[in-house]
Amino acid sequence: MFERYAVRATPTTMVFDGNGEAVDWILGYDPPADAFRDQLDGILKGANTFQSLAKNYTETAFKVARKYADRYDMAKAAEFYKHVLAIDPDGKKGGSDYNGEKTSYAQQAEFGIAENALSARPPDRAPMDAFIKKYAKGAIVEDAFMQLSRAHYGRTATKEEAAAFYTDYIGRFPNSVPALSAYVQRILQDKEPVDKGIEMAMKAIEIQKAPAPAGAVPAAAMGGSAGLSFNLARLYFLKGDKAAALKTTDAAVKDIGDNARMLSQAAQAYIDIGAEAKALDVYGPKFLKKNMTDASILGQYAGFWTRQEKNLKSALEAAQKAVELTPAAPAPWLSLGNVYIKMKNKAEALKAVNKALEVAPANQKAMVQRSVDQAKKLIDEIK
Repeated sequence: MFERYAVRATPTTMVFDGNGEAVDWILGYDPPADAFRDQLDGILKGANTFQSLAKNYTETAFKVARKYADRYDMAKAAEFYKHVLAIDPDGKKGGSDYNGEKTSYAQQAEFGIAENALSARPPDRAPMDAFIKKYAKGAIVEDAFMQLSRAHYGRTATKEEAAAFYTDYIGRFPNSVPALSAYVQRILQDKEPVDKGIEMAMKAIEIQKAPAPAGAVPAAAMGGSAGLSFNLARLYFLKGDKAAALKTTDAAVKDIGDNARMLSQAAQAYIDIGAEAKALDVYGPKFLKKNMTDASILGQYAGFWTRQEKNLKSALEAAQKAVELTPAAPAPWLSLGNVYIKMKNKAEALKAVNKALEVAPANQKAMVQRSVDQAKKLIDEIK
C-alpha cells in the first residue's frame, strides 16, 4: 500500500471514492481533533481536493495542448499532452467527444503525441504503432490506423509488414470503407493478392451503396462508389479479365454524371486497363467543349493529359483557354508551359513559364520560381 500510493511519511490519511480513486490526503496530524475533522469534512465536500483539482487541470492542460496544435506548434502541444498523462495516466479524469465517441483526455493526449511524431521529419511511427497495440477499438483507434496507413504501411512498408498491418486493421474494423479501400490500394501497388483485393473492393462497394443515414449526403451525390469501382476494375485487369474490368468501369461511369474530378478518375481507370479510346470518350475533346468557360477545370484537364503524354493537342487548347480566362494567374501559364514541353516546343514553353513568373504576386514568387526552374531543366533537355 505504501508503494502503490507513494506514501513517504506517517501518519498519512488518504480518502478514496467508491471506485477506489484517491480523492485527497492529509499528511501528518496536529491537534485539536476538531481541526482534523474539519479537514476531513472539507474533503468529503470536494473542496479543493486533489481529485477535483486534477480533473480540472487535466481538462485545462488538454485544451491548451489542442490550442497549440491548432497553430501547428507541435512541441508546445506535446508538452501539455505530457502534463495530461502525468496527472491522469489511467484516463479517469474526464474526456471529450472524438468523432462522436466519448474519449478520455489521456487517450487523446497519447494520440496527439503519436500524431506529432508521425508528422515529424523524418517521421517516427513507433508511438502510433504502440497506440494501436494498446487500444483495441474506437473512432480514435481507427483514425490511428488510417494515419499509419498513409504515412508508412500504404507505400513504404514491406509486403509482409503491410499484410500484417492491414489484416489487423480490417480485423478490427471489418465494415470500414476507408480500411478496405486502403488495403485495396496497397494490393494494387503490390499486384497481389488479387483475389483478396477483389473480395474487399466488392465489400466496400456494397457498404458504400447502402442507404445513407438520415441527414447525411447520399453517396451518389459525391460520385458514389465510383472510385472503389475503378480500383475493382484495375484488379480485374491484373487478374487478366479485361472484359470484367471494362464492364465494371462502364457501370461506374454511368453514376458520375458531369463531375469533372470523377470523370478524370474514370479516364485514368480506362487508361490503366488499356482502354484509351474510352478515356478520350469520357474525358476528351467532347468534355473539353462543354467546359471552355471554367479555368479550373481547363487546367486540370490540361494537366491530366500532359501527365499521360497523350491527347496533347486538346490539352494545349485547354491550357491556352485557361490563360485567356485568367491571364494574371501563374498556374495556367505553368500548365501551358508544361504542355509545350511535352510537345517539344522549346520556344513557346520558355515564353509560357517566364510569363508565369512575371505575373506571379509577390507572396507566390518563390514558389513559382521553383516550378519555373524545374520546367527550364526539362526545356534544356528537349532535343
